[in-house]
Amino acid sequence: GGRDARAATWHMPFVMAAANAPVVRKSAALLGYGERVRYSEVQAVPSLLGAVGGLFGLLLGGLALLTPPIRWLLFLARVLPRPGEGPGKKLRETGHFHMFTYAVGPAGEAARADIRSGAAGDPGYKATALMAVESALCLALERGRCASEGGVLTPASAMGEVLVERLRAAGMVLESRAL
Repeated sequence: GGRDARAATWHMPFVMAAANAPVVRKSAALLGYGERVRYSEVQAVPSLLGAVGGLFGLLLGGLALLTPPIRWLLFLARVLPRPGEGPGKKLRETGHFHMFTYAVGPAGEAARADIRSGAAGDPGYKATALMAVESALCLALERGRCASEGGVLTPASAMGEVLVERLRAAGMVLESRAL
């Protein structure tokens, strides 16, 4: 954890960073930015106490999930959902997310990108499904506007602005601005 002056917030490790960061780095490489891009992903929290508590919670939660008897008790107590269970319709509809990214260029110029679920709903269920469907429709219906060649591509390198347009049309909010 730590404090980021540019974002004016405290931060702690983000549980999805291990999955997300390699995709961002591969996108940067495929798009020709290569070594010029350094990327890390954290979760914003309101205070130092929140950062320390969140880090402790992540460690404790991870330990609990890795310990079979504790994991079994968490399922039994219904603290963890059983396979096939998930949030109810109301939570899927009202859930949301807001991510922001800061980019700083070699001369110190900066930009901020904001991504909000908007009408897409819960990030773990509804918004993820919407993004997957829009990606598939992008490739099926707008293939000519997508990358014409490549091997194993990332969404950014394969579909780029075409996917951004589709996600905006589907109700997500994706915007960026210079700082």
